[in-house]
Order: sequence, then structure tokens, then C-alpha cells
Amino acid sequence: MATKIKAALFDCDGVIINSAADISDAVNASLKHFRMTQLSYAKLRTFVGNGARALIERAIRTSKGLPLDAPLPVEEKKCQEILKYYLDYYYSHAIIKTKLYPGFADALKSLEAAGIKMGIVTNKPTNILLEILEYFGIAKYFGAPIGADKVKNLKPAPDGIFMALKVLGASPSQAIMVGDSYTDIGAGHAAGTLTAACLKGMGDKKAMLAQKPDIVLGYAAEIAPAIMLANLAAQR
Repeated sequence: MATKIKAALFDCDGVIINSAADISDAVNASLKHFRMTQLSYAKLRTFVGNGARALIERAIRTSKGLPLDAPLPVEEKKCQEILKYYLDYYYSHAIIKTKLYPGFADALKSLEAAGIKMGIVTNKPTNILLEILEYFGIAKYFGAPIGADKVKNLKPAPDGIFMALKVLGASPSQAIMVGDSYTDIGAGHAAGTLTAACLKGMGDKKAMLAQKPDIVLGYAAEIAPAIMLANLAAQR
């Protein structure tokens, strides 16, 4: 991290918030409503990270006892109905068990005080994202909250990162993408930013580390001192 960093971009689920329980509950409520086999929390948390559509498709296939790369066993209309039910249910139950990760609120204060601009690039719908940020009192820190509905291509495509950096007025070489999955690290690489991997998140750690992030963290809060140290070194 030899470059002076002016902007920090974060994924949401598994980085800012631990939302696995609420997401799993919403998926299982949807499966139950459509008379399909419900799945374990441990299994469902591995499906998070590629957007709601991919989450539901994976849940449907697994519920039917099929591999994740099998053809979808329901018609498109049915899949859309399940997806809508899931989104409606999750929006109404998104902050039941969800919590901020340790130290993250304090890290935001430190980054703001240091003049670091911040954004979020997530495959989560924007309306749910904004509600969660407001609930935890941290919306004010993010000048560019970019949800799945704001871009044409989801992560690991770099679209959301480019959009966020344009809003924040920073170039990729001045930014770092903080995530917990291969989609986050891949998107950062594709955009030309630095990347930081969070091992305490929800994503597949092996797949994430295979993307060779620039730095590895426990929780996302650790990015604040890392940026301070990097910027101090860049001044010398």
C-alpha cells in the first residue's frame, strides 16, 4: 500500500454488517411459503454475495437436491415470484438479528476525521442498504452508497466501483475496496483499486484469498489504522 489513499469503498454484508441470520431467515421463509425444503443457516450463508437473484437460485437448486450449476428447476415466472417474496420479506425483517461488526462505527469516525471519502459497493438492493445504514446511524459517512439496482453489472464487474469513485471524486489508484468475498476482491482488481480482504466476514475465504488481495484483515474496522499508516508512509 505505497499509494496515498483518498477513498475507501466497502462491501456491505460480511463487512459492515453481520446479516447472515436475517438473510437466512428470509430465504427459508420464502422456501417455506412456496412449499420447498428449508436449508441450514450454515449452508445459506455461503450463498450470500452475488446478489438476491443468485441467492434465490442457489437456494432453489439446493432445496431440490440439485448441484449449484444445474439448470434452474422452476420456470422463470416462478423464480421471479420467489425472488419478489424474498425481497419483500427481507426488507421487512432486515434488522431483526443483524449487527454492525465490531469497531466499525469508530473506524468510520477515524476515517472521516482523516479526510478519507467513503462509499459502499454492494450487490444488495439500495433501498434495503439505506434503511440499514440509517438504522445503525452511519449513513452520513457514505457519500456514495451504490446498490445492485444502480449498476448494469454486479460485482465482480467493476461498474459499482467506478460509479462510487466518480461520485467521490477519486481515481482507482487512490482507492481501496474492502470486502469479504472473491467478488469484492475481483471487482477491486478489475477497477484498478487496492483491495483488502476481511477474514471474519461471511464469504468463502479460500476463494477470496485466491484473488490475492493486497492486504488481509480480520474485521473491516482494521482498515482505518492500515490506511493511516499507508498514507503516512506515502508522505515520506
